Amino acid sequence: MIAEKFKELVSSKTSIDDRICPPSIEAQEALSILIHHFLGEGWYVVSPMHTEQVNVVAVYEILQKYPMWRDKKEKLREKIINFINKLLK
Repeated sequence: MIAEKFKELVSSKTSIDDRICPPSIEAQEALSILIHHFLGEGWYVVSPMHTEQVNVVAVYEILQKYPMWRDKKEKLREKIINFINKLLK
């Protein structure tokens, strides 16, 4: 989902156009939007689990697929240090 489509979705949930703050959506709806965005529209869990358990699986998969930059930077740093150490031996 692109940002503009999300904005339209949220805006359609309210009849008040002159709000200072955006309207709210349920936490599960927000998480579902992020799951579809990061894991794809076709992502699903086959096991018969509660929604809360599926959320755990989804968040774990998102964190695995999209590690934070500092995690990538640390791994890159380790690779560089290992490479330099091999050269110096």
